[in-house]
Amino acid sequence: MRRTCFASWLAPFFRRFVLVKRAGGCSYLSSELKLLAFDRFVCEHAPEPPLTRGVVLQYVASLARLSDRSRNNDLSVVWSALAHALRHGAFVARLPIRPKPSVIRIRQRPIRVLTEVEIQAVLRSARLLPSVDGLRPATVATLIGLLYATGLRIGEALALDVGDVDRRGGVVTVRRGKFGKSRVLPLRESTLSALDRYLRHPARPVGIGPSAPLFVSLRRRRLSYPAFATSLYEACRAASIDVPWPRPHDLRHTFVVRCVASWYANNQDVNAWLAVLS
Repeated sequence: MRRTCFASWLAPFFRRFVLVKRAGGCSYLSSELKLLAFDRFVCEHAPEPPLTRGVVLQYVASLARLSDRSRNNDLSVVWSALAHALRHGAFVARLPIRPKPSVIRIRQRPIRVLTEVEIQAVLRSARLLPSVDGLRPATVATLIGLLYATGLRIGEALALDVGDVDRRGGVVTVRRGKFGKSRVLPLRESTLSALDRYLRHPARPVGIGPSAPLFVSLRRRRLSYPAFATSLYEACRAASIDVPWPRPHDLRHTFVVRCVASWYANNQDVNAWLAVLS
């Protein structure tokens, strides 16, 4: 069984390094696993100080089996952790020059910003999606409307519970946002009404208690990203939206562009409002 904690003589430095990263708002979970793997390497090849350049180069050679992307990620974590340990007195030889990262060519899809006419067409198509009892169209249309009206990230919207929506206050609380931060967003009356109708849908398979998931599937579970992405794709095709078809996150981009365009149209100070938008 693999260890889940640092055990080499560099362990105190690695633990402190991880704490510093998390204090800055990063979860650092996957990176910690990479550092744990290097810690095991140190236990096997340098059980006592110092950590020599030869051992570090031996570690670099051991990553040859990985893909370029994985190798670059591992080296980035280990080099940063060793630099931290060296600054704080660890008996580590001067680090060799970090191998240059391989050129990774990623084919990026352009951002797809929808017009208001296109959004209305997608919503109409979403309400007509095939379903056994009508819950799927209601779920997809309500979620699309919420993303378009608030600019929520799709992961944040899917993580919402019923209790996160304050109908009296007219706000929604995002408790699991990026970097674990929470925030409160205002909701329009039309958005609140749409959420109320969805919660009262007769085919909804779970209750409306505060801890119940807001968006659900027919399997009585929280709606998943793949299920929504597939439904959005089907709605866009049915609405004859031109390719590239929008992805869930493009609804957030659409919200941002719509806000900025409205500020320019109303001669507002865009620079002053950008902080609010962020």
